[in-house]
Amino acid sequence: MTDDAADAEAPTGSRDRFATLWDRVEEDLAATAEEYREAGWDVTTLDVGDVTPLPSTRPNADRDRVGLDALVPGKQFDALRETVDDHAFDEYETYRAAAGDVTFLVLVMRDTDAGLAVMLPLFYVQEEAEAWLEAAREDGETHTYVRPLTDDERVVFHHEDPEPFFPPEADDQAS
Repeated sequence: MTDDAADAEAPTGSRDRFATLWDRVEEDLAATAEEYREAGWDVTTLDVGDVTPLPSTRPNADRDRVGLDALVPGKQFDALRETVDDHAFDEYETYRAAAGDVTFLVLVMRDTDAGLAVMLPLFYVQEEAEAWLEAAREDGETHTYVRPLTDDERVVFHHEDPEPFFPPEADDQAS
């Protein structure tokens, strides 16, 4: 992900800024997907409509799920479900950038034996993600839940190390 996103000068609450940065994230995802394809990978990319950190910061929030819940279009979800059947995604990486209190991610899930990658853009507002970040630190793991609007099923990706999802500056504080 380009470092330019972290250097944006617009006020944190600016919708235009968020849209511009989200456009950059999607451009970075497309460029990363193309690099993978050129290296011989079969790549599935997803368009994310909304992302919710779980557990939420709501009082008495349910902690059954810890991670990021990503909403994708129904047809993309159906294609994802078919793609992940019979595959073991054994590696992942994130490309991160922060702008103010928003962290942007490109998540790449890989089945290295099959040469298969699933990529999706994610984001979260750090204040809204505090309960998730704390739970992920405590548990030493996190998940990405991908679901359609009908919310009747999910594809779940497990991440044994949650650190690649933390805000970039969290790495410096942990050292």
